[in-house]
Amino acid sequence: FEDPDHPDKVYKVVKALYGPHQAPRAWYETLATYLLENGFDRGQIDQTLFIKKQKRDILLVHIYVDDIIFGATNKDLCKPFEKLMKDKFQLSSMGELTFFLGLQV
Repeated sequence: FEDPDHPDKVYKVVKALYGPHQAPRAWYETLATYLLENGFDRGQIDQTLFIKKQKRDILLVHIYVDDIIFGATNKDLCKPFEKLMKDKFQLSSMGELTFFLGLQV
């Protein structure tokens, strides 16, 4: 850590600010297990992609660290997915995706 008021000093961080270094992995495993238990299949190539097929429609869920993006061929699949997630996790919906990882969608 570098303090701009004291650039000649170096500080050793005693404890991580956002929890243990294994926390992201534990979060991913918790979320993945929940999705798998609720009828999703995990992507074979991309392990952060989850797929749920219903009749002729498909719902895709992608996890990136602590962000979740999802979309479907039928908008009627999106609201039940939001409810499923809110039943288990505290989350906020940002609405329709316009930017992701600094890229315009």
